[in-house]
Amino acid sequence: MKKMVLMLLCLLLVMPSLIAQGAVEEEAKQTFVMKLGHASTTESTRHKALLEMEKYVEEKSGGRLQVEIYPGAQLGDETAMIESMKMGTQEAFVGGVFASQTPMLEIYLMPFFFPTQSDLMKVSRSALGDRIRATAEKYNIKMLAVGDGGSRQITNNIRPVRTPADMKGLKIRTPPLESIIKAMEALGASAVSIPYGDTYMALKTNVADGQENPLANIGDMKFQEVQKYMTMIDYQFHPEPFDVNLDFFNSLPVDLQEILEEGAWLYTDKQNELRQNLNDYYYNMIVSAGVQVYVPNDAERKLFIDAMKPVYDHFVKKGIFTQADLDEMRRIVAQK
Repeated sequence: MKKMVLMLLCLLLVMPSLIAQGAVEEEAKQTFVMKLGHASTTESTRHKALLEMEKYVEEKSGGRLQVEIYPGAQLGDETAMIESMKMGTQEAFVGGVFASQTPMLEIYLMPFFFPTQSDLMKVSRSALGDRIRATAEKYNIKMLAVGDGGSRQITNNIRPVRTPADMKGLKIRTPPLESIIKAMEALGASAVSIPYGDTYMALKTNVADGQENPLANIGDMKFQEVQKYMTMIDYQFHPEPFDVNLDFFNSLPVDLQEILEEGAWLYTDKQNELRQNLNDYYYNMIVSAGVQVYVPNDAERKLFIDAMKPVYDHFVKKGIFTQADLDEMRRIVAQK
């Protein structure tokens, strides 16, 4: 009788660990699928870097985390994809429409703030960058990384743009980003909100006179075929957020969460490198298509900077971020 009691006691002691071990083994067998959408083409730096991320995540996870990439707005335009991601019908997204991800991303978009890509990355990898990404969780988004989405140039079909006065009256296609809309309005242009994938036809049919985008985006989307003039102004460096549905992220085992975060930063570094290296390639592509390029001199550039100062005040007054946030960002950028 005593032996039986002892055996039962031993069994009761061992059972929790056996159950826990079984749960761990079952979790290790489980496979997860992450459906990721973006609006760029398969030739874009974005897509090429995402393929690197896909390979890393799938190999490092031993196939337990599968990545399905849907380029070219196959899952809808950027606004639709963000909403699908928030609802969980799409697990991941890379792209713009920043305020829909978290309004705090707008701080990256203040005109003429970042001289170089490395300056943007100083902020992205700082404690301030961590706080900015964390604000997305209020919208059911886990923002894993933020990279460089490119510095933006202005193109149009009407006239060369040398000073803000040349922008007056131009219909400029913009994404639905308040910072860009306010910047174009500050220059006297009319902002026309058109989905990224529809921009080529809008320029061709004169629904818009021009647009603003990084060189890689202009070349990738072939806007040079339907534009005559380009002003090299670098008026904004855009962030490049890598987003995952928060509920999906939290459902992953801890080791897969870590692998996915590593993959997101790997994507960021690869995309930054590709974008930087291909700037000359896309610039030459645009010039070869017959686009006339103008680079403002220092005095002309200052006119653009001064004209866009009200954009800063607008966002501070709106409460999207504070003057203290801007000052902290300036200190980070100034660090050597």
